[in-house]
Amino acid sequence: MKKFWNELEDNICGILLLVMMLLTCVNVFARYVLLSSMPFVEELTNAGLILLSIAGAAVAAKRGAHLGLTVLTERFSPVGQKACALLGDALGIIFGLVILYFGIRMSGHEFALGLKTSGMQWPEGAFGAMIPVGGAFLAIRYCQLFIRTLKSDATNSEDKEA
Repeated sequence: MKKFWNELEDNICGILLLVMMLLTCVNVFARYVLLSSMPFVEELTNAGLILLSIAGAAVAAKRGAHLGLTVLTERFSPVGQKACALLGDALGIIFGLVILYFGIRMSGHEFALGLKTSGMQWPEGAFGAMIPVGGAFLAIRYCQLFIRTLKSDATNSEDKEA
């Protein structure tokens, strides 16, 4: 069960990519061979792309793989580097919480207004609900990264030898 929760975003990303690829291939086949497009495919792939982007950011946060500009921070002491890493993790938590908060507000408004998608006539709020879910994943993963960074040793092996 722990492995399932550890790899939840990875599995979501993999499944979404597979579904989006299959839908797009079927739509291209339908458009060029059958001369008939399926407009609902665009709506589904757009919604998938939104969730894929946020879930992918959570995967990168989990792995500590977000891009960083180290040209300045590598000149800091190990304690300064750790402080910068903690600041970045804290900002990531705040960003995830902001996405969560405004995503809930947005999808709530979409449900309250009864907005429907143009092609499938599905509730817009159902697609909008993916944003706060992704924000929650992002905030959780940055919290885990913050704790991992906090627990890590601030000195490196070169300092221990000196």
